[in-house]
Amino acid sequence: MAAAGPILDAYSPTAAPAEQYAEQHDLAASLRADAAMLAPGWLGAQLDALTPATPLGGPLPPTFVRVGQAHPLDDARFPVIVPLLRAGHIAVDADARDDRVAGLLRSLVVRLLASSPPGSVRIRAVDAEGATFGWFTGIEAIMPPPVTDADGLRAVLDEGERWLAARTDGPAPTLLIVIASLPELTEGRDLARIAGLAHAGPAGRLHLIAAGWPPPPLTAETTQAPLPHATQIAIRNPHAWVGDPPGTTFSGTGVGPARLNAPVYLDADPPAELVRQVCAQLGGPWTAPPTAVGEPSRTAWLEYVGAAQRLDAVRREVIAVVAEHKAALKSAKDDLAAIRGKLAQHQAFLTDIASEAGGRPIDYTPSWQEIQAAHAALTGPPRPPVRPRGVPMAPPPPPMSGIPQGTWPQGRGPVNAPPISAPPLPPGTPAVPRVSAPPHTGAILTAGGQHTGVLPGAAPRHAAPASGIPGSAIPGGQTAPRHAAPHSAPPHPTSAMPGMPPTSAMTHTTGSLPRVPVSGAPPRPPVSGMPSPGGAGAVGTGVVSPVSAPAPESVPGRTSTALRVAAAGLKQSQAALAAPGRQAASTRRIWVNAAIYFGFAMLAAIVQIPTLLAGERFSEISIIALPCALVLPAIAFGLGWLTIGAMTRRTTSRTPVLGLVISLLALIPLLVFGGVLLLG
Repeated sequence: MAAAGPILDAYSPTAAPAEQYAEQHDLAASLRADAAMLAPGWLGAQLDALTPATPLGGPLPPTFVRVGQAHPLDDARFPVIVPLLRAGHIAVDADARDDRVAGLLRSLVVRLLASSPPGSVRIRAVDAEGATFGWFTGIEAIMPPPVTDADGLRAVLDEGERWLAARTDGPAPTLLIVIASLPELTEGRDLARIAGLAHAGPAGRLHLIAAGWPPPPLTAETTQAPLPHATQIAIRNPHAWVGDPPGTTFSGTGVGPARLNAPVYLDADPPAELVRQVCAQLGGPWTAPPTAVGEPSRTAWLEYVGAAQRLDAVRREVIAVVAEHKAALKSAKDDLAAIRGKLAQHQAFLTDIASEAGGRPIDYTPSWQEIQAAHAALTGPPRPPVRPRGVPMAPPPPPMSGIPQGTWPQGRGPVNAPPISAPPLPPGTPAVPRVSAPPHTGAILTAGGQHTGVLPGAAPRHAAPASGIPGSAIPGGQTAPRHAAPHSAPPHPTSAMPGMPPTSAMTHTTGSLPRVPVSGAPPRPPVSGMPSPGGAGAVGTGVVSPVSAPAPESVPGRTSTALRVAAAGLKQSQAALAAPGRQAASTRRIWVNAAIYFGFAMLAAIVQIPTLLAGERFSEISIIALPCALVLPAIAFGLGWLTIGAMTRRTTSRTPVLGLVISLLALIPLLVFGGVLLLG
């Protein structure tokens, strides 16, 4: 108890998934490397770190662009890259009246203008507020001033529809419509036209960045679905969530819709001087023809999405591990409280027994060395069990399927012992095969100038995890993913861990404590030879459950296991102290005490008889006889109390209630004489 209390008070479940945190750092580094390939230079750099002298333009129209920076951990970050030109659209659920959205729109426009070949991108802006793109001047041939009313919006939509009608399969520029904020009371048919442009846009080199979409559903006409072929960004405080890019998903299971599983901080406003310098360079004469359409980096995008999917799986594993350790901590604290109450009763019982034996009081305070040893046993790594002397060695368990004798996967555990992380499967349940995610289909490719919505290529470097996927949904005959689920994942009765065959019952050992069954294992012989309670409650406490705690390999799990072993030990001690010999001794003690108290009570009664008889003749004696008769029972009780104490040297075995009742027998002569006087 002295070691377990401080350990549980100082334990933090959030520090449990150390392996998952390390993998998140690795994935963030991989995502940074892929982002540098997808969005080099103006497209992915920090705009406030670029100088006005940075060269403009590029060999190809950009496809991927940065929208912000994701923070899966405080010290792990990576750029968030989404497809746009020749791929899809971007939609934000708040408009430019939110400063974060206004800064994002300005940064996107600067990135696209500065990184595109001259003449390859033309921008039309809609801004009811009128101040979002005030810095972009002198580039009317590329980006005219934004429209601010409903008529201007319809003119932009007309131009977009004409653009789609006149599309060609050869090299041609791209039209980008940026909606910073819609005019008030925009009609439902105009919103439907925007959705129609989004649906047909990628195939006709027309793309949208729509802020405030979906619009507020004020009427049935203004109620709109999410923008087709768009990456949806949801604004929260202070971060944002980035949804699935068109044609793929960030979900670790490969099943959408989902979002990037990390809070994203959107790019802030670019420096005003940088915007003016870019516009000044673009405002000069340029006559270069549009650049031929080129294909984006297939492998880098697939790897980026694959790493994001793995990040989603890892972060979900973190949530599961933290929840499991929280449950283990709560279970251990409940066990600690229950056994503390039981231990207090047991200490009082032992004190009584020691007093009966005539010994000194027992000191229950553990020494410093004992506390340190207990602390090391509860917090240190598990040690192999110690076989007591005289106990025959148990036969080795059968080897796991597919693992040769004398080996152990991944260097964990003793020879031929099953892993802690794999719970046994119920009878008749097929094992989950080792799988990897199906080949990823991206979102970006143009075939002869046509948008296909599918990007073929190599499979992603980061395969999606198999954990959490039902066995019926997993194709057979595939290889295991590179990142297996952690060994601390909670057990599930219908699936084994990925990459690990199903095993038989398992045990977990903490130091030299007896082996306690893990949840789902068949019942084992009870601890310390005590009878099995059959699932009603831990032997000896009536409160602590006999099954193992959650996360048995965790610190609170091992502590809970040790506490439950202690509960069984308390029950065994109480059973020994309550043996038939102890009960017979207690019965003899009660009879001896009763005889002593009865003897003094009879003596007090006999002493009263001459006094009461004399009081009939002499009134002076009768006045003295009544108080004496009332005091004699108390004197008899006191003499019995002192006599028992002198005989047994005990302070807790005088049975005072019994002595008080017997001492009242000394009042019988007084009651008899009083009744005779009243009747006479």
